Amino acid sequence: MLKITKIEVQKKNKERLNLFINNEFEMGIDQATYIYFNLKKDLELTKSKLQEIKDYDQYRQALNQAIVYLSHKKRTKLEIEKYLADKEYSIDLISQVIDYCESNKYINHEDYIESLKNTILKTTDKGPDHFERVAKEKGIEADLIFTYKEKFEMEMAEDRIPEIAKKIMQKKKQPPNRLKQSIVQTLQQRGYAFSLINEHLSDLNIEPTSDNVENILMKDLEKVYNKYQKKYNGYELKSHVIQALIRKGYTFDMINDKLRESGIVDE
Repeated sequence: MLKITKIEVQKKNKERLNLFINNEFEMGIDQATYIYFNLKKDLELTKSKLQEIKDYDQYRQALNQAIVYLSHKKRTKLEIEKYLADKEYSIDLISQVIDYCESNKYINHEDYIESLKNTILKTTDKGPDHFERVAKEKGIEADLIFTYKEKFEMEMAEDRIPEIAKKIMQKKKQPPNRLKQSIVQTLQQRGYAFSLINEHLSDLNIEPTSDNVENILMKDLEKVYNKYQKKYNGYELKSHVIQALIRKGYTFDMINDKLRESGIVDE
């Protein structure tokens, strides 16, 4: 028969106790385990009861780690599962911890996705598609994602997309058609669907003045010319310069006019 011969508080962790069976150290337990099983000196235990105590204490350890992890910020079920799996807890034990956390509202996906929506809307310039991707990565249910993506779009400021587009326009000095492509591509990368972007494109003054276009073209022409003049000359140089500028979004007529005007490349 197994008998508890001593229970003492651990020196380094006052929240845990050392359990001695038949005068030998058996394991550490937390106070909740101690209370749950009403443990005391001279209590006799069967092997199955001792195993039950060990299993319960391991559950308590996993639960405490999950709660500490949750205390730093809101987490999803998937995040907790991955966190505990990395600590090599069993699937069954993780499932018990998840059940406890959900029943006690430590894990609440609707609260989580509401906070995620507000954070992305208020602290970033990312769009609804980005919000959807993050929510999926966190393991949020599809119906919640659908509902809150709609809320995200409804709560977006009307000038959110135009304001982002204006900042892109200020940074990128490009011909109009290339500038439009850059705006669309950048907005899509930040999580805005083309249908949403397209609603605002007509409101943007993407067409710069003719003087601005000519200045931008002249700068690009000089850069391209300096790049290719080391390898080519004459007609071959002109061809490579024209092709490079077309790839940048300039029309052939614009390029040809500027070439004649500048005299950089011979006819």
